[in-house]
Amino acid sequence: MSRADPNSPNSPSKEEREPVMKTFFAKMPGKFLVAVALVVYALNPIIAFGQTSQEIVRLKTRGDVEQAYWLLYQAAPVRVVAVLFTGGFGLLKLRSTDSGVAWDKKGISYLVLNKDLFIDSETAVAIVDAPNDQWSIGYTPKFRKSDAHSTDVGNIVKDLRARFPQAKMFLVGTSQGTTSAAYTGKALGNEIDGIVLTASVFEWAPSSWGYLSDSNLSDFDFSKISAPLLIVHHVDDRCVATPYSAAEKLAGRYPFISVRGGDPAQDKGCGPRGPHGFLGREAQVATEVKNWMHGRPYKTEIQ
Repeated sequence: MSRADPNSPNSPSKEEREPVMKTFFAKMPGKFLVAVALVVYALNPIIAFGQTSQEIVRLKTRGDVEQAYWLLYQAAPVRVVAVLFTGGFGLLKLRSTDSGVAWDKKGISYLVLNKDLFIDSETAVAIVDAPNDQWSIGYTPKFRKSDAHSTDVGNIVKDLRARFPQAKMFLVGTSQGTTSAAYTGKALGNEIDGIVLTASVFEWAPSSWGYLSDSNLSDFDFSKISAPLLIVHHVDDRCVATPYSAAEKLAGRYPFISVRGGDPAQDKGCGPRGPHGFLGREAQVATEVKNWMHGRPYKTEIQ
């Protein structure tokens, strides 16, 4: 069977073809169109939703010290890069495997578990690992507050700006990772475009936490941060160092998102499987954080 040449003088013009095609698809049942979309996705999910590229970037930041981060982005021009700081000791030990990037479960947090919710055609994600000179323990609060950590993060931001020169850079921390975002954000000043603190450690961590016992952000001067700041907190956060009452004190001074509800807690309070990790509200939180970073309207209440 021969195929009609659209450029032939006997073929209908573009203007003549378009109404016919519109009428054709308008008469198609909705289920048929959904089926077509599913077939397209099955054959080529990249076309349907965009491909996420990923790599482990390793930088020499302080002499021979290696600072790694996990970069994930789509092909479209990136407008915002979210630099993510996980909680706890933050020890991911990122490595490449045949099935993709692997990481230690000790570094688990809301941000790592839900990284894909932050990635879209305009938003890239960079997940920060602990530098290799801290691998014996991981991040302690003391190191998160140090000049060395700010130097490492400054090199990450510099590398990301070289890759995405038109993008805005945001530091996003959760739990113990908020100490990193706040202290390095203060040190980097105008080198970054904003900071997001989620489930923040606003109170002292008890001595029973060992190396994680610290004042955290209880004595931090937030007025020293020059970049815009967003705070996100669940009203039912039961972690001893992250009570909602401490976060609420900053609600009148900075953009603030309160989170309510979600799924029943599946951990003891300081992990990602409960209000501390926005369980059951993960997608809504990511959406509103991205809205704020992109300068779009955002909800101040999630429930």
